[in-house]
Amino acid sequence: MDRGSELRIDAKGTTERGSAVVDDLVFAADPIGEVEAFLVRPVESLRRPGAGVVWWHWLDSEAPDGNRTEFLEEAVGQAGEGTVSLLLQGRFPWHVDPSASSADARQIADEVLRLRRGLDLLAARPDVDAGRLAVVGHDFGGMLAILALAADPRPKGAVILAPAPRWGDWFLPFWRIEEDRIEYLRGLRPFDPVERVGAIAPRQLLFQFAEHDFYLAPMVELEFRRAAGETAELKRYPGGHDLKVDAARDDRRAFLSHLLAPGR
Repeated sequence: MDRGSELRIDAKGTTERGSAVVDDLVFAADPIGEVEAFLVRPVESLRRPGAGVVWWHWLDSEAPDGNRTEFLEEAVGQAGEGTVSLLLQGRFPWHVDPSASSADARQIADEVLRLRRGLDLLAARPDVDAGRLAVVGHDFGGMLAILALAADPRPKGAVILAPAPRWGDWFLPFWRIEEDRIEYLRGLRPFDPVERVGAIAPRQLLFQFAEHDFYLAPMVELEFRRAAGETAELKRYPGGHDLKVDAARDDRRAFLSHLLAPGR
């Protein structure tokens, strides 16, 4: 990725939430355009830089947290441990519909670049240890996170919630795609998470899946287990695709705390 273009950051407002400060901001750079985000940081400056985490949300048009607010409470909690978080607002396919393999491949690549620019933003901050970065992504956010880590060596690992192995697994059933099905799948195959996840090893991954996921078949877990390698851990939880269970949140926190501990 070309990181030669300077990030432009525009702060929209700041609030305090417990032990955290939440900055509502927009950052931009060529060619990614503008990205809305929350920057969540500790209220008090620490003696040494903390870890940095980029969070990327899921898509549910009917859920109040199908946007950058999904992980806000978790990021606020992490700030109490010195972590600085960046919660990104997705664009594709949240606000741009899939249409054809060539156009969708460009959109996916742009979205991955936005996530990596978020890593740039965190890594450049004086309160972040650039050697202690991680990513958390749910649903489409998890699929994009896999692609970002496969291309970017900086994150030490990631938590991936309920990803699909292929973009076509989502786009073909739920959007109107006129392109021939086989051609569409062939065109997006280089961007399919299951094709790229193996490049992340030996860095650590935690996959979180639901026991009763309406959208993902149980075989999805087996595909990712085989493709990701031995440094990936898979866990299942009660409930559905939203994975809103305490055990999943607790496991994310424990995984990140261990992964990003100073000196590891």
